[in-house]
Amino acid sequence: MVNQLLKIFRKSKFVLYVQVLDKIFFFVLFLALARVLSVNEYGDIVLIFSISNILLYVMQYGLPVFFQRQTAKADYVDKSHLNVAIIYGTVSFIISTLLLLLIVGIFYGYSRYSLALLVHSFVFSYFFISIFNSFLLGKGEQCIQFLSYLVSRILSIVLISVFLYYLAGIFLFLTIGFVGNAAIAIMFYLYLISKHTDKNKNSKISFASFKYIFVMSLPIGIAAISNFLYDKIDVILISKVINIEQVAYYNVSYGVFKASQLLFSFILVTGFTRVSSLSGRKTAVRIFFQKYFKYLLIIGIATLVFLVIFSKIIILYIYGEKYLPSVILLQLLSLSIIPVALNNLTGITMNGLGMYKENLTVVLSALFINVLLNIILLNSIGILGAVYSTLITEVFILVYDLYFLKMKLW
Repeated sequence: MVNQLLKIFRKSKFVLYVQVLDKIFFFVLFLALARVLSVNEYGDIVLIFSISNILLYVMQYGLPVFFQRQTAKADYVDKSHLNVAIIYGTVSFIISTLLLLLIVGIFYGYSRYSLALLVHSFVFSYFFISIFNSFLLGKGEQCIQFLSYLVSRILSIVLISVFLYYLAGIFLFLTIGFVGNAAIAIMFYLYLISKHTDKNKNSKISFASFKYIFVMSLPIGIAAISNFLYDKIDVILISKVINIEQVAYYNVSYGVFKASQLLFSFILVTGFTRVSSLSGRKTAVRIFFQKYFKYLLIIGIATLVFLVIFSKIIILYIYGEKYLPSVILLQLLSLSIIPVALNNLTGITMNGLGMYKENLTVVLSALFINVLLNIILLNSIGILGAVYSTLITEVFILVYDLYFLKMKLW
C-alpha cells in the first residue's frame, strides 16, 4: 500500500506543490489581515471575500471542468477556446464588480467601495488562473504550473511577511496578492500559446462556438455554482442570523479545516483525467474507485485524529488567544473530514463518467438541505449550527453519490 501511495504521489506531486504554495500564501495573507485588523474589521473582509468568491464561481459556469476534459481528449489546445475564456472573463468581471458593490452597499451598508473593488479584483483574477490551469491539466503540464506559482507566491509571501512588521496595510497586502495572481495568469497563457496551440487552426470566435461551450457546460456549471454556494453560504447566513464577530471565529476554524484537505485533494486533481480516460471501461473505473476509496478513508481518519488533538495548539499559536472560541468549532468540523474526502472521490468519478445530471441533482439537493439546516440550527443553537449543518450535508452527499455510482458501475 505504501508503494501505491508513493506512486500516486509521484504522478501528482506538482499539483501538491502548487496547492501547498497557494495554501501557504492564503494562510500568510489572512493571518496578516487577522493580526492587523480588529475582529469586526476582519469579519467584514471575510464577508466581502465570500460574496466575491460566490460571484466568481457563478461567473465561471463550470468552464474549467469542461476545458480540462476537452483538452485531454484533443491533440492541441483550441485557441478559440482561449479567446472565448478571455472575452467572457472580462465581461464577467465588469458585471460581477457592479453586483458586488450593490450587494455590500445595499444589504450590508458597507461604504469602503475602493477596498471592496480591490478585494474583488484579487479574487476574480482566479478566473483566468483556473481557466488557463484547466488547459494545462488537460495536457498534463503540471511542472510549468508549479514553477509559475513558485516564483509568484514566494515573492508575495516574502513581501507580505516583511511589510507585516514594517508597513502593515490591507490595501498593500491585497495589491501584492493581485499582482502575483496576474503574473501567474500571464505566464500560463503565454506558455499555452507558445507550446500547445495549433497555429494553423482557425482561432476566430463565432456565436456557434460560444453556444456549444455554454450548452455543454450547463449541468457542470450549475453543479459547480451550487457546490460553491454550499461551501460559502455559511458565512453569509452567520453574518445575518448572528453577527460579524462569529463570522470571524467560524472563518478561522473553517480555514484550518479546509487547509487540512490538502492532505488528500491533490491526489484527485489528476484522478479526474484518469477517470475520463477509463470511462468506457466499467471494470477499470471500479478498480480505480475502490483503491482510492480505501486510501482516502485512511487519510481521512488520520486527519480527523490530528485535528481533534491539536486544534487548540493550532488556533492559539497561529491566530492568538482572541480566536480561542474557534477551537471547539474546529474540533467539531473535523468530524466532517472523512465524508469530505470520500465526496471528493465520488464527485470526480461521476464527472469523469459524464454523470453531470446526477451530480447536479446531488449538489442542488445538498445546497437546499444545507441552507435549511443552517437557518434552523443557527437560530436555535447558534454558531454550532453551521458546524452540524456541514456534517449532516456531507454525509448526505456521500450516501447519494454512492447510490448513483452503484447504479452506474455495479
